[in-house]
Amino acid sequence: MDALNDWIRAIRAEGVVLVRTRVAGSWGFSVPPRDAVVFHFVANGHAFVRQRDAETVELRSGELVLFPRGSAHEVAHSARGKTVPVDAFLAKRDGVADRDAKATTLICGQYNLDQHLALPALRALPLAVSLHAGIEPGRSPLGDTLRMLSDEVETPNFGNEIVVRSLIASLFVYFIREWAEASSSGAGDWFSAMGSPSLAQALTRMHGSPNCAWTIEELAREAGLSRAAFARHFTALIGEPPHSYLTRWRMGIAAQLLKETDLRVAEIAPRVGYQSEFSFSRAFKSVRGISPIHYRRAAPNPG
Repeated sequence: MDALNDWIRAIRAEGVVLVRTRVAGSWGFSVPPRDAVVFHFVANGHAFVRQRDAETVELRSGELVLFPRGSAHEVAHSARGKTVPVDAFLAKRDGVADRDAKATTLICGQYNLDQHLALPALRALPLAVSLHAGIEPGRSPLGDTLRMLSDEVETPNFGNEIVVRSLIASLFVYFIREWAEASSSGAGDWFSAMGSPSLAQALTRMHGSPNCAWTIEELAREAGLSRAAFARHFTALIGEPPHSYLTRWRMGIAAQLLKETDLRVAEIAPRVGYQSEFSFSRAFKSVRGISPIHYRRAAPNPG
């Protein structure tokens, strides 16, 4: 579990609500592909979600659909309802709430994850995942959170926005937890690796100590496997060799330090396993496509 905890802490899955509205009649919007995990939650009423080459899904009260890789899709009042681009829908719905008793209460948003850090997990998930509250309270933290979210959206009260934001962040953690627990050892993906005692130990060491000069031999010892068996097993489940995973993880941590601290590049380098500023800068540009200095300049000001 340490490897999964480190991963969740690093990706910082904070939800951003793009629209919260009550809408009745004929409505619908299309969402283009985006570099984020997109979600739609129906607090009351219903909505239909369509994807290309996939079965249309109906969402009812207390249900949520998640698009882990931000794939293109449509959301509408009916299975064949017309749609407009999501930006046009948002502009039209700004400050508007239908009073019709049959209106659908909808929350749409996204998780702005670090895609480089989250990639192996997102790659292991379906293009779309539907979540529902279930019938009995207390059976599932995920279901209970969905029920609380529905209540919070439908009942205006002091601090609603703060609570909704917190519940949405918790939803992602509960979702990943349940998916990891449900993933069988034979699934052959990142979640299976997290459940494998040998690989999980190596991943925990990578996540927790990116500053160490890890070799394949050392990571194999952590996993209790031979060098060849470790490299083969890791690549088969994670989808990339150990060194590639470690480099991408290090650059993700470095990106956070560049955005959130005043540390010099030369100070960040050893924190992510590089002895020289030059070698770190070269690796960062290879993975992120931009130099550390330019990345820092382009990053939004955290203040």
